Amino acid sequence: MQCYTIRYTTPRHAGPVTRLFQSSSNATKYTTQRILYYNTHAGAASNMAAVARAMDITLDSFSPAHVSGYGMSGARAKKLLHEGHVDAVCGLYDTVIIADTIPHGRAILLSLLQKVAPQRCRARVVVEITNRFDWDVKDKRAYYKMFRELIKLSTLKTGRLYGQLFWVANNNVEQRYMEDKLGIWMPKGSVRIIRPVGYAGDYSYPSDLEVPDTTMFAARTHDTTHIFEKFQTVHHVPLIIFPFNHNYGGPKNLLKFKGWIDVPYQYSVMKFYENIAYGVPQFIPTPMFFEYLMKSKLHFTHCIFIEDLKNYVLIDKKHEKKLKKQNALNTLQEPPKTITNFPEWSAYMDYYDPVFAPYVYYFDSYDDLRNQRLLESTREVDWKRVRELGPRFYKKYRDNVVLKEWSQLFQEMGFETST
Repeated sequence: MQCYTIRYTTPRHAGPVTRLFQSSSNATKYTTQRILYYNTHAGAASNMAAVARAMDITLDSFSPAHVSGYGMSGARAKKLLHEGHVDAVCGLYDTVIIADTIPHGRAILLSLLQKVAPQRCRARVVVEITNRFDWDVKDKRAYYKMFRELIKLSTLKTGRLYGQLFWVANNNVEQRYMEDKLGIWMPKGSVRIIRPVGYAGDYSYPSDLEVPDTTMFAARTHDTTHIFEKFQTVHHVPLIIFPFNHNYGGPKNLLKFKGWIDVPYQYSVMKFYENIAYGVPQFIPTPMFFEYLMKSKLHFTHCIFIEDLKNYVLIDKKHEKKLKKQNALNTLQEPPKTITNFPEWSAYMDYYDPVFAPYVYYFDSYDDLRNQRLLESTREVDWKRVRELGPRFYKKYRDNVVLKEWSQLFQEMGFETST
């Protein structure tokens, strides 16, 4: 990656304020449009870089950690706007994609609502939500008010931001979570669901981890749970546990194990898709067993709230009845589909999406998981043939769904793409 800096001068300060951008441009590209990926998450950045490569689009990146921590306040957003940060970013780029932790882009979003046109971001803006749109925001009242206005102005064809501000989510729950917090319903089709491409780097297996073994499962523990240790010591599951936040070299290295055990700590994570794409057999608790683990306090996560998901299902049904009475079912955003015999709330977690279910193993009890140790051959363990069929499926899914959706979005914004 080549690095270069831009400089902008604040209205009240004589000296320039410097921000570091990274450029991926190293060849003649299919389009001359300039795109900035405004994001702090390495996985999200790698994913978008893969999208850009597939479409032959130049993509630059900027980490907003240079200007703010998590949960940017309204005061900080106004200060950045006043100091010229937004003007500098939007003056250099035709499109800015605010990704993952959306509050990092609060200053840019706030600028779109300014009454004076020169104070607004002139670029097209894509909000790519992967991790709750209000993550760590403290002044939620003002933040939610801003989002209600942005959604109204961008999703109605008569709105001033229609065709400038676009909405993307990489999993089923983001739109519903946002609607619930804001107390609104977004128009049908206003949020594109675009999953990750499933690419992962080719990294070596760290020498400080236990040696891979095809008779052992692998898992990585989280900072809020000890469930994997229970699987290992109490229920005698043959399991190698990677420490929290320790790299293990990606899905290619997981193929050296019997399989990967995961107990969700998020509604979706990028490694879930990567594992399917690389053919890693994944063992995940059914939603029923997962709920039991949560309610019994055997597993804890501050990112998943099952009662909220259940509430979404109830509200969705009431909303559907209301639209039916109004003869307006054609405006209904269809809820995500559910795996047969799984509870409806599970549809909001990508782990339980019927699209991916053929390439996932679900265990419904400790015994269910423990019995996997009795299966010795790879074929016995991987009876769904995930190692073989997972990569085939995800290649088609990547080409026909993921990249197609991104291509359509870029074309909507006036780009020419190579896909």
